Amino acid sequence: MMYFNIGETDAGWLTSVFTIMGMITAIPAAALMRKMGPKKIGVISLACAAVGGVIGAFATDLWVLMAPRVLEGVGVGMIAVVGPAVISMWFPAEKRGLPMGLWGSWMMCSQTLLFFIAGGLTTAFGWQGVWWFGLVACVVAFVLYVLCVKSPRPEDSYADVESEDVSIVEGMKSPSAWVLSLATMLFCIGCFGFVNWIATCWAQTFSWDEGQANMWVGYFSIFGVIAAVVIGALLNHVKNRKLFGVAALVAYGVASLVGMFMDNPSFLIGFVIVYGFVDAGFPCVLWTMAAQTVKKPELAGVALGVVSIGFNVGILLGPPIIGAVVEAAGWHAGAIAICGACVLGAVALLFTKLYSAD
Repeated sequence: MMYFNIGETDAGWLTSVFTIMGMITAIPAAALMRKMGPKKIGVISLACAAVGGVIGAFATDLWVLMAPRVLEGVGVGMIAVVGPAVISMWFPAEKRGLPMGLWGSWMMCSQTLLFFIAGGLTTAFGWQGVWWFGLVACVVAFVLYVLCVKSPRPEDSYADVESEDVSIVEGMKSPSAWVLSLATMLFCIGCFGFVNWIATCWAQTFSWDEGQANMWVGYFSIFGVIAAVVIGALLNHVKNRKLFGVAALVAYGVASLVGMFMDNPSFLIGFVIVYGFVDAGFPCVLWTMAAQTVKKPELAGVALGVVSIGFNVGILLGPPIIGAVVEAAGWHAGAIAICGACVLGAVALLFTKLYSAD
């Protein structure tokens, strides 16, 4: 914000503009998986993210920096579909809770790491240091993906997204997938609006510098990673995952109110622990349920593409919307807006129909 001399709203768009391509590529990623397989699509997505990182690191203008964010979005849009699809292929529905929980922690893991090291990277190398670090991460992920990820044999697959019988149109006609996508969008508006601005809120409220506030955000992300594993394992034993998700959405809305209304930093230790668990709740449920919003298991990839559209729309809209609300009416109004989005998401989730894992 200081380097490019921009306000909260423009900074919010810079944070979320890459999700435009995430929306556009979500459904094509499902179609490409049928033709090329998740292995090749994952490799392409990581390559796109890496190339976007290189271009962004050399940007000297805000609008030039926006362009590679779109390319990075291609990578994010495809990997967000490929990851859960691979898990759906390897695990039956009743055992997807733990692996989907592990998968669902990916953003929390990255947030944890970056909130701790981004300040030091920026001090040492300028804002470009974060981009170069991201490039290194993409290269490491690329190598690991090539070496470790593969599809099961068709006869052993629990969701054969590579089958020739996959109909993209049929999968997109599932109302349940779109309802879950709506609930996901509302959650992401609240979640990414909160995560994007809570460090700034605390810095201003407690008269801290941004580095100190970022460190606390890193702490609650650590507990989010732990919570994702615990909740994921728990979901393997939860019969009504939909009601679990509704409770998780409402809990997140309440936590956002507490976080932004807080005027005493002595409550932060308890808050960051609790927040980690409410932050992990709905994402674990989301990825576990998504493949069951279609009638045929081979349509799981399409369902994940539909849900990913809502995921990316929410990421796109959350930071600028909440940033604009904060600019206009202050932090408390921003907290109420976040809570409202999560409650509406919970209502939408109640209307999501799930089909039998059989």
